[in-house]
Amino acid sequence: MIVTLDGRRLPDTFATEATLQNVIDQVRDTHLKDRLVISVAVDGRVLGDDELTANMECQMPDAAQVELQSSTPSELATAALRGLAAEFADADGRLADIAERLNSADVATAIRDVGAFVSLWQTCNRALSQCSALLNTDLLGAEYEGQPARARLTELVDKLTAVRNALEASDVVLLADLVRYELPPLAQTWQAILNRLADHAAVVESSA
Repeated sequence: MIVTLDGRRLPDTFATEATLQNVIDQVRDTHLKDRLVISVAVDGRVLGDDELTANMECQMPDAAQVELQSSTPSELATAALRGLAAEFADADGRLADIAERLNSADVATAIRDVGAFVSLWQTCNRALSQCSALLNTDLLGAEYEGQPARARLTELVDKLTAVRNALEASDVVLLADLVRYELPPLAQTWQAILNRLADHAAVVESSA
């Protein structure tokens, strides 16, 4: 069996009947220390989360090639936060168009796009929780413009509540105004916050 870690072939010997779980555990115990396995490929095919779970107890053939990629918790959190910041920048660039379409015949598609924008906030909330747990630190406690980033959550919740209420009331005029005037500065603020938190994540690692 050929096993590589971050592109480097490992000299380890693996048991003939080793499962994928056995292989990952052995590599983790021997080589990874505080690093995390972030990608697993078998015979050139990267396994998604569900496929990885389904294959963990499968015995690896002697001719198999297992490729593992690793990352530090800080690298993983930083990449996730910067990725979200970029998504907010992209979303901000689409808000004016969404507002225009809310005032046109393309209302249904525009409302769907508003829903996707709200889902981005939900993804952000989960990512902040997961990254905080990964780093064993409260990311929202990091300072942004003289206050903990958490202080900006009240404004966020208020604006998203207003969007939800407009959607539930089918008030397209109000929804268009919110999308045009209220959401862009909010998206820009959270793009900046996420980049600031990504900087903080790197500091957490370097001081650990």
